Amino acid sequence: REQLTKESGSAGVGGVGKLAGQKWKAMSDAAKKPYETKGKDLSKLYAQKMADFVAAGGVTGKRHAEKAEPKQANSGEKAEEPKRPQNPYWLWLSENREQLTKESGSAGVGAVGKLAGQKWKAMSDVAKKPYETKGKDLSKLYAQKMADFVAAGGVTGKRHAEKAEAKQANSGTKKAKKEARAASGQPKKPPTGFWLYLCENREAFEKEAGSKKPPVISGIAGKKWKSMSDAHKKPFEDQAAKAKAEYQTAMEEWKNNRGGEGDDKDEDEEEDGEEEQ
Repeated sequence: REQLTKESGSAGVGGVGKLAGQKWKAMSDAAKKPYETKGKDLSKLYAQKMADFVAAGGVTGKRHAEKAEPKQANSGEKAEEPKRPQNPYWLWLSENREQLTKESGSAGVGAVGKLAGQKWKAMSDVAKKPYETKGKDLSKLYAQKMADFVAAGGVTGKRHAEKAEAKQANSGTKKAKKEARAASGQPKKPPTGFWLYLCENREAFEKEAGSKKPPVISGIAGKKWKSMSDAHKKPFEDQAAKAKAEYQTAMEEWKNNRGGEGDDKDEDEEEDGEEEQ
């Protein structure tokens, strides 16, 4: 740190952190190895200490909560409603997300979630126990925090209601924009080659996935599209290029008829939320 501080010319966390990140990325695997080995050893030691702590009746997360409470009290701000903790399955998924993403071949929520669900069901009770134990501890802590929140005059469900209202308002804005574009006669953006491929094979993807959910179908289609040869992609890309040329011509005519007003920068439709992975 001392050397990094000298080089960055600042003791600020931002300046030092940025320089450290650049240097770490540029380091060879051999140079990183001693630190990665030490990191793994410390993680194992931490996991063992945590297991002993929980076995002795300790509640995980309590110290962090106790440190946060005085800070919040000193800030003079009203306490926020505690967030509901993750269940055992989500604790396990969060811990193994990187590996699950690699195995599924997609970072899509649907693909990762499906693989995670399969692996979790196949896990033994012994393998699940650490996550179930942690889940119970977090639930107890959450219940205590909720009791304190209510005792302090907090209203349960308020944050959820505010998020729902904001989501509904955003949905209404998107719908209004979409209706306004349709009423103006603005041409709709053309599909991409990937989208044309997905639509043509949607039924087969749904059978393979055992689901009709857009994220799941998109994940499978994206994986297959990436592995396709340029020759197999060409018919779809040629069709997309033709549609794009027609769209650009139609857009020019539409703009000219409106005296040059408007453009297509607001068109952000995602076609049911599916996109190339």
